[in-house]
Amino acid sequence: MTYCISDIHGCYGTFMKLLDKMQFNPSADTLYILGDAIDRGEQPVECLLFIKRTNRVHFILGNHEQMMLDYYDCINDTWRRNGNEITKARLNSLTEHDRDAILEYVRTRSYYKTVIVNDKRFFLSHSGLAVGVPFKCQSPCDMVWNREEFYRKKALQRYTCIFGHTPTSYIRRNDDNAVWIDPVHGDKICIDCGCVYGGYLASYRLEDGAVFYC
Repeated sequence: MTYCISDIHGCYGTFMKLLDKMQFNPSADTLYILGDAIDRGEQPVECLLFIKRTNRVHFILGNHEQMMLDYYDCINDTWRRNGNEITKARLNSLTEHDRDAILEYVRTRSYYKTVIVNDKRFFLSHSGLAVGVPFKCQSPCDMVWNREEFYRKKALQRYTCIFGHTPTSYIRRNDDNAVWIDPVHGDKICIDCGCVYGGYLASYRLEDGAVFYC
């Protein structure tokens, strides 16, 4: 089976419970993590290490990982204003070798994946993409920072876009934290159910649309 999870945000214990609930089998199943494994929660490094070492788990970059890389590459320090304290402290407590190994793993991850499951095409990224922009002109920023401009409009032809980044309760503008399926265009599914803010960590199964919550 093929699953997607997004925005774990350091909630390692909840992540492990969700994998148990899914009965995830790393020898047979495939799992895509759609970014933001780190920051805000208590165990961000544990999340990254599990993802890094586990077979058939594919990591897609989120805006928090991009900010982390920008910080360590001395590009900018927007990370400091976005809940980085625990992640930074945990990384800096590691040996330089171990920290660099984690950063190199993250640095070599993709900003998106396209997959076909049961003849259905899916585009996976952290926050979608820039609507109306030719795909070859998309930037990494488009795939990790987009919000309303993406989820309020028609997205890609022939693909269903699975994304996170924006908690579903914010998209709905109410207290419903369930997975959001675009009711207008039917071409987008948001799976950030606000775990670190008191909502759920969700997993979406591509074969049949089954959803698991923890």
